[in-house]
Amino acid sequence: MNIYLTGMMGSGKSVTGKALAALTGYQFTDIDSEIEKQEGRPIVEIFATDGESYFRDVETAVLKKISAEARRVFATGGGIILRDENVDLMKRTGKIILLEATLPVLWERVCRNRDRPLLNTPDPMDALEGIYEVRKARYRATCDHAVMTDGLTAEATAQQIKALMK
Repeated sequence: MNIYLTGMMGSGKSVTGKALAALTGYQFTDIDSEIEKQEGRPIVEIFATDGESYFRDVETAVLKKISAEARRVFATGGGIILRDENVDLMKRTGKIILLEATLPVLWERVCRNRDRPLLNTPDPMDALEGIYEVRKARYRATCDHAVMTDGLTAEATAQQIKALMK
């Protein structure tokens, strides 16, 4: 069984994934990092050159390839749940854990990061809020469990997830 961490950018998927892997003895894989390795360029460049649709196609292909591995904690990209085939594959090969955070906390975590292609707009806070509003119901509908990360360390979040998996 695998554990797939989903949620908005800034929800803590990567840092929590590393902490959860250390806690469980599972291997950790960051899907965005795998995409960058496969493409030989950063995600921000993929978006700028080829667009979001191309990125989502690559994301799905990478997920198909790596989901066959077992006993892994995967930090997914924030939009992986937008495609039913991705959700179906994650549910067949593991559990989906939604990492939630309130909009002000998400903004605080991402506002200084320039590697967020969906926030490269004249009003990044407005863009974040728009993405949040569009995706929040989908995140909830597709997860097996949810953990609120506001005020928690990655280690404390990982402990909560481990308890949920029992």
